[in-house]
Amino acid sequence: MSKMATKLKIIFIAILVFVAVFIIGQFFLPDKYVVRLFAKTGTLRVESVPKTSVFVNSAFIGQTPLQLSLKTDVYTVKLVPEASEASLISWSGSVRIFENTTTYVNRELASKDLLSAGEVISLEKVGSDKAQIWVSTDPNGVIVSLDGEDRGVSPVFMDNINQGSHELAVRGERFLPRTIKINTVEGYKLTADFKLAIDENYKKPAPNKAKKPISKKPQKLMILDTPTGWLRVREEPNLNASESAQVAPGDEFTYFEEQNNWYQIEYEIDKLGWVYGDYIEIINETTPTPTPEE
Repeated sequence: MSKMATKLKIIFIAILVFVAVFIIGQFFLPDKYVVRLFAKTGTLRVESVPKTSVFVNSAFIGQTPLQLSLKTDVYTVKLVPEASEASLISWSGSVRIFENTTTYVNRELASKDLLSAGEVISLEKVGSDKAQIWVSTDPNGVIVSLDGEDRGVSPVFMDNINQGSHELAVRGERFLPRTIKINTVEGYKLTADFKLAIDENYKKPAPNKAKKPISKKPQKLMILDTPTGWLRVREEPNLNASESAQVAPGDEFTYFEEQNNWYQIEYEIDKLGWVYGDYIEIINETTPTPTPEE
């Protein structure tokens, strides 16, 4: 009987220790680590400039910066500036929490939505052996670069990315650029959703009124469909050049030069600019073949 009592006592003590560790993990340890061991949960980390009150599904959670554990699900997160910052507007958005990963929300609030900026970063387990990156932006159609190399115009998907630390950046004409440090993990897709702020000091360059080249015979090209529904005309033949205009799919233009897959067109009378060759089709004008007279 005494042996049975001893065993029960040991079991009872073990249960008490387990409960104590669970409570400590839930209320005292950073990121509620112990809780995450027993439930499908992830972490939400929120930062903002200036300091804001954080609401998750309309429930007040605390003030930035904060970090908390949540069950895997989609949540509505709202950031409300303090009363002393009444001139600033709030931010609200849907945020997905993935199991055993951290979703990061960073916002820079301003008096207008056009002047606000930030990003939401999440990490989702996928079947790929390598790391993946998905970048979306507001607005679409800005240039995305990874470690200083341009990867395309948003939205952009990047596969076969090496695991480790990288620098992810977005930039677009009329907008302030944003650059963040990210860590990619093999077998996971990192999703980065950027919001860009308008550059209030931006000044649109004067239209390019350069004379048309006469060294080459003008030819025709047609604008093809693009992800944005339009194609930028730039002052110089590169992605960093300023935008001169926008042309629509199906439009036809005379072009004079080609440089590294960029084509110089006359988009308006006496106005020249460059369009990217991936979204154009050369129009071959054939000369009628003479036929013998009967």
